[in-house]
Amino acid sequence: MKLATIRYKGTVYAGVIRDNDFIALSALDRQLPGTMLELIEGWIGYKPLIEKNIGSAETLCAMEEAEYLPPLPNPRSFRDFMGFEEHFVTVKKKAGRKIVDEYYQMPVFYFSNHQALRASGEPVAAQPDTEQWDFEFEIGFIIGKQGINIPASRAMEYIFGYTILNDWSARDIQVKEQKVGLGPAKGKDYATSIGPVIVTRDELDACLRKDDPSRYDLATKLTLNGRVLRENNIKSILHPFSSMIERASKNVSLFPGELFGSGTLGGGTILEYSNEEVPFLKSGDTILMEVQGIGVLRNIVA
Repeated sequence: MKLATIRYKGTVYAGVIRDNDFIALSALDRQLPGTMLELIEGWIGYKPLIEKNIGSAETLCAMEEAEYLPPLPNPRSFRDFMGFEEHFVTVKKKAGRKIVDEYYQMPVFYFSNHQALRASGEPVAAQPDTEQWDFEFEIGFIIGKQGINIPASRAMEYIFGYTILNDWSARDIQVKEQKVGLGPAKGKDYATSIGPVIVTRDELDACLRKDDPSRYDLATKLTLNGRVLRENNIKSILHPFSSMIERASKNVSLFPGELFGSGTLGGGTILEYSNEEVPFLKSGDTILMEVQGIGVLRNIVA
């Protein structure tokens, strides 16, 4: 099931995409809530109502008539990990820094600003104090039920669904902050784009690797101003989503509606290229982040 939050004729709706049409939750059943967070929190009871009525419910609008908003505009929190080894190694080598053993021992994360989310297609101006505005191509996933000390063997059950995530980054600010040994903070919290939709976990079950059901076989493509920078696959992830959940839930409860970022796919950020090959972002740049089975997150630099 593909879920979205949109604005149509000045009103905000949470709902379901059927083919290329948007159906508001209120048109499916009066018992359904009005927001995506409430839907996720009560998903066990709400899902049967959607499935029962999705075929006959009245369409609100075609998707091309709607303005996308972040599909989950108000997540409870946002943890961002560093799951892809290629990105980690490339960035460290480029900076002349040691590749620490601890990276391989556990998935690490930082908390970022869950109140600064932007939508697919929404222009985002560069952070005013940076000269090195960058993107980071990630997978976002959303917790669907409460749990604490969740073992990796059961962690996938706690995922509600998936989206595409761009962790916009001010590299010069980030570098200064991390010299102190804390962060990133202001280098990251200005904006994060997610979308265009949330795809519920069951929709992607067929894409789980047969030899390793903690990893997906999903192709990705990154395009900058019409030029394909990199094609990849999220099966290359070192620390799978299940390990991230296990780590995050250690001695701490997770709750429905918490947003996690996978970390940057290999080749998924300007920082991994030479500045001559791919300069930092400028006004008018358009970045497309495509993930098989989810869609395309369209990012525009204002």
